[in-house]
Amino acid sequence: MPKLKCVCSEVINLNEIPSPHQYLMISDQKYDNFQGLVDTEVLYREMIITVKCSTCSRLHIFENGFDNPAITYQLES
Repeated sequence: MPKLKCVCSEVINLNEIPSPHQYLMISDQKYDNFQGLVDTEVLYREMIITVKCSTCSRLHIFENGFDNPAITYQLES
């Protein structure tokens, strides 16, 4: 997915790797399953991709990968 259009109409460019807009999340429980030397590719596959809009700070969370719709969160005022 090279671009993502935010609800605020900002187009977020995801072509740059590593992307300054993309964050990776992992639960404490899943993280604790990793010990010793860790294969970064295996760790990466366990992470949830999150994209932050630099205009409105909405978070677009892709719990099931980029092929499925994101869950979008907006900051409360």
